[in-house]
Amino acid sequence: MSAMSLNKMSSNEKPADEMCFLSATEQKMLLASRRIGARELLDLHLDRVKRINPACNAVVTLDEEAARRQSRAADEKLARGEAIAPLHGLPMTIKDSFAVAGMTATCGLEELRGYRPHEDAVAVAKIRAAGAVIFGKTNLPAGAADHQSCNTLFGLTRNPWDKERTVGGSSGGSAAALAAGLTTLELGSDIGGSIRVPAHFCGVYGHKPSYGLVGTEGHIPPPPGHIAPAELGVGGPLARSAFDLEMLFDVVLGMSDLDAVGAELRLPAARHDDLRAFRVAVWNDGQDYPLDDAYAAAIEGLVEDLARLGVAVTGTARPAIDPAASYDVYLQTLFGIIGAGLPPAAREALLAASEAAESGSYPRRIADAVRQSLSQHFAATEARHQLYRAWRRFFTDYDVLLCPVTPTVAFPHDIQRLDLAAQFTRRLKVNGGTIPYMDNLAWPGLVTVANLPATAIPTGRRIGSVPAGVQVVGPYLGDRTTLRFAQLVEQAFGGFARPPGI
Repeated sequence: MSAMSLNKMSSNEKPADEMCFLSATEQKMLLASRRIGARELLDLHLDRVKRINPACNAVVTLDEEAARRQSRAADEKLARGEAIAPLHGLPMTIKDSFAVAGMTATCGLEELRGYRPHEDAVAVAKIRAAGAVIFGKTNLPAGAADHQSCNTLFGLTRNPWDKERTVGGSSGGSAAALAAGLTTLELGSDIGGSIRVPAHFCGVYGHKPSYGLVGTEGHIPPPPGHIAPAELGVGGPLARSAFDLEMLFDVVLGMSDLDAVGAELRLPAARHDDLRAFRVAVWNDGQDYPLDDAYAAAIEGLVEDLARLGVAVTGTARPAIDPAASYDVYLQTLFGIIGAGLPPAAREALLAASEAAESGSYPRRIADAVRQSLSQHFAATEARHQLYRAWRRFFTDYDVLLCPVTPTVAFPHDIQRLDLAAQFTRRLKVNGGTIPYMDNLAWPGLVTVANLPATAIPTGRRIGSVPAGVQVVGPYLGDRTTLRFAQLVEQAFGGFARPPGI
C-alpha cells in the first residue's frame, strides 16, 4: 500500500497523517495484516518529520538510509512468512543519551559532538532485535540534567501544545516527538523525573520502571565506556498509549546478557484486572511539596471520575515517612551521582556557586552532596533502605498511589543560561507567587529515592494551553500493576489527545 493510497482510504480508515497518530499497537496490527508495509510507514513518519519537526525541534538526528534498510528487511521477513517480532516494522526514535550504532550519541554535550558509538546500548539492542526500525534521535538538555530540553548542539525543543513552553526533560524530545506524531514509540531514561515530567508536560504516557529492571549500559551519563549502573537511574518507554508502554517495556525488560546469566526475571502479575478492584490512595496537596492549585484541581477531576465509577479512593493515606527527610536523602544521592560524573571545570563552577549560599539553600545542599564523604554516602544508603521498607508496608494496604509529577504543568522557557548552576536562580510561578526552580525535583524524587515504579498518564484535563498528567505509583517490582491501572483508566476515560494545530 502506497502513501497515496492511504490518503484514499475508506471512511473507516485513516488518512496518511492520521496514521502517524495511531498507537503502536494499532500500527503493528496494520503491518501484520499487510495493509501497510514497513517501508511505507517509515516514509510517512520521515515525511512528517520534515514538515512538522522544524516547528518543535524534537528529532535532532536522522539515519534514513539505515532505517530504509531495516524497513525493507522487515517487509521481506513478512513476505517470507517468518514469525513477527514484538516491534516488527514499527518506526521509532531514541533519546540522544543512548548509544545507537551508526548515529552520534551526544547527550547534548559539546564534548561529544562527534562521538559515534559502534554498538547499541543494551536496551537499544533489545529494541532492534525486536524488529523496530530506528530512524532518529531526539533532543534533551545537556548532560540530561534539566527539565527543559535545550543545548548548544541542537537548540531548543518546543512543546507541541504551546511553542512558548517547555517539553520537560530530560526525555523532552522523546515526549514532544510522540505528541507531534513524529514517532511511534520512544526509549527514554529517568533519574529526576526525566520520563515522567516530559510525559506530563506533553500529554503522553511514560513509565519509570522499578530500579534494576532495564539495563542502562550504553547510556550517557556516565561517560562513554563506563559500564557500572548508577543508583536511581532507569531506562523506560514513552508512548501515546499505556498499552504501548507495556509492549515496549516487555522488550527492554532485563539486564545485559552478562548480568542475566543464571537468573530468570519474572515480575508479579498486575494485582487486579478490574478498575473498581484497585485500592487507590491520592497524595494531592501542597503541604509537604509545592503544588499549584490549578494543577491539583486537574488531578482531583480524575479522582472524582474514578470515584463515580466505583473505585475506592482515599485522599489521606500516606506512607510512614518524613517527606522532608526523604527529599534530603534523594538530593544527597542524586547530586552525589551527578557530581561524581561532572567534568572538573563544571564541578568547580557548581561548587563556586555555593560559596556564599545560606545553609539549607539548594546551592549549599547540592554542594554538600557533591562533596559528601563515603560515610555520608553509606548513611544515605541506609536511609533509602528504611524508605523501601516504609513504602512496602504502605502498599500492603493500597495498590497504587496517585500524585503530582511536578508542582506545575509545562512552564515558559527559561534558557538565558544553560549551566547547571543556572537552576539555582530560576523561579517557577505557583499560586500567584514563585518557588525555587529545583523544587521541580520534589515529587519525582518521592518515587525515585525508593526505587518504585511510576506510570505517568494524562488526566484528560488542560491548564490553559497545556495538558496535565499524574503519576501512578506502585510497589517495588509492581510495574504490571501501575501499567494495568493506566490501561484501565485509558479504556474508561480516554487517553492521548492530539495537540491543536498539529
